[in-house]
Amino acid sequence: MNHYTIQQWSRYVRQQLSADEQLQYEAHLGSCDQCLERYMQCLESSGEELPELPNSASVTISESVMRQIGKEEALLTEPVEVRQRRPKTPAFFRHPLFHYTVAAVITILLMGTGAFQSLADRIGKAETNVEAAGMLQESSRPSVSHQIMEKTIGMLDAIQHKQDKGGTR
Repeated sequence: MNHYTIQQWSRYVRQQLSADEQLQYEAHLGSCDQCLERYMQCLESSGEELPELPNSASVTISESVMRQIGKEEALLTEPVEVRQRRPKTPAFFRHPLFHYTVAAVITILLMGTGAFQSLADRIGKAETNVEAAGMLQESSRPSVSHQIMEKTIGMLDAIQHKQDKGGTR
């Protein structure tokens, strides 16, 4: 990315560039923080060179702004005529009875076509397969709690043998 120098930004601030160059500089300002900082430095350093607004112009601007604010406040404080709205009747498809009817019709259709029965059969088969897989897994490998119980019983038996032989434990 090409960065512009402070001298180039000074020319931009003094409007000594062509329209195309000004557009390029402005586009670059939007994407480059380093050049934005240089541009701000040029604005600060050339602050005395920039033309000042005449005092009458600043007064005119501030007065027009204040007048506009006054108009807006007047609009806000004026009483607003409230129209009576008659209650809208909801459309028939927004009524709860319509929704219940549609749900009942869909349920009857699904029951009539046997979709619920086939779904129940598939779920039953899936549960059977899961249980069978669990049984196979359990038979091939003992559970963790079973292994802990076996080791505990082994330790207790070892302690019992020591006491039977006259040991302190």
